[in-house]
Amino acid sequence: YNLDTSVSKTDKVIGTDSSGNTTKNFNLEKIAGFLNTSSLINVNGQLVYQFKNQGTPGNGEFTLSGGGVSNFNVITSAIFSYINRNAQSVQSFLNSLNGNDIMIAQADNPGNYGIFAVTNLTAGGEGEEYSTFTLSFKEGNGGLLADSYYNLSTSPKSGADKNFVSSNISFSADVAETINHNLNKFPSVTTVDSAGSHVFGDVQHINTNSFTITFTSSFTGKVYVN
Repeated sequence: YNLDTSVSKTDKVIGTDSSGNTTKNFNLEKIAGFLNTSSLINVNGQLVYQFKNQGTPGNGEFTLSGGGVSNFNVITSAIFSYINRNAQSVQSFLNSLNGNDIMIAQADNPGNYGIFAVTNLTAGGEGEEYSTFTLSFKEGNGGLLADSYYNLSTSPKSGADKNFVSSNISFSADVAETINHNLNKFPSVTTVDSAGSHVFGDVQHINTNSFTITFTSSFTGKVYVN
């Protein structure tokens, strides 16, 4: 056979179908698509899931809590099987995503994606093989399409430093101001007044997303949270 010096996705290879041992042509694009969605080739830090718009997810599937399809920007909860399409358990990897940012991107159209903070993760009950993610949307484009395949991975932005800067606040002496930063951590806090001076206050963390700060004098300034 002559060598093909210009390989294209529509080229074909010859092989044997496992059903009936029939010799057939196999399209390269179809082979690539199968490998992308079968979990036979593992990319570190990335899982392939098929989205289903109803029911409990099967192996390698995920659904939305309550079912249906949705745009990324309104999703608050999703259910992921912790058995992949190759019948392997990925539960420990899913557990490691709790508290991190994740990206869900359509496998054949990565411009259709959503980035979320995982604020809570709950494993299924006894005998169940899925985990429910509580999600907070951060950015993205588009939404979920029934039966399409999506890559689940940590967000490329999750390693970046999380920070928050408040608008100008008029602080009153001995009056606690609540700062909602939504960084999902207990951050360091710096306050700078309108003259550029560092002002020290009493910080009391309410939870990983908010705190109160109190000063002994009145002034106007900004709070920088890292």
